[in-house]
Amino acid sequence: MNERDAAAAMHRLELLRKIRVHRMMGRLALYPGQPRMMEFIHAHPGCTQRDVAQALDITQASAAASLKRLEKAGLVQRVQDKLDSRRNCLTLTEKGLSRMLAGRSGMEQMDKEMFKDLTEEEMHSFKALCDKMFDNLADETTRNLNICRLHKEAEGPITIQEEQ
Repeated sequence: MNERDAAAAMHRLELLRKIRVHRMMGRLALYPGQPRMMEFIHAHPGCTQRDVAQALDITQASAAASLKRLEKAGLVQRVQDKLDSRRNCLTLTEKGLSRMLAGRSGMEQMDKEMFKDLTEEEMHSFKALCDKMFDNLADETTRNLNICRLHKEAEGPITIQEEQ
């Protein structure tokens, strides 16, 4: 086997995992990015739209659009801060909490299914290999990015560099 075959196998697995995640989120009537946003709000009840945007490294406009959609679906509510009437605090509704927990459970179940025939040693080896390959590819612009920043970089525009 060569590097191209191994990379193709890894890519195929990631695409299938992404398909399964999208299908599960579709059954839960959630759009990409919403589960992460709901997880943040759950972990930080009373946070603001600005807090969400900063933590998830998205624009205020993107946060506003996603939060509006979550509100319309009855999953998130804005409550005026008792100490500062200009500030709206975000919390999950009961429906939102239930949906978030269902998504979390679905992800955990999918991960268990994906790794079900691997031994503990194989799982440690797999993680070590992934970490090693990450280090091989990462450079000074990507090495220390958190998962949110990696997502943003992966989905961002392509920068064309002129040949020298």
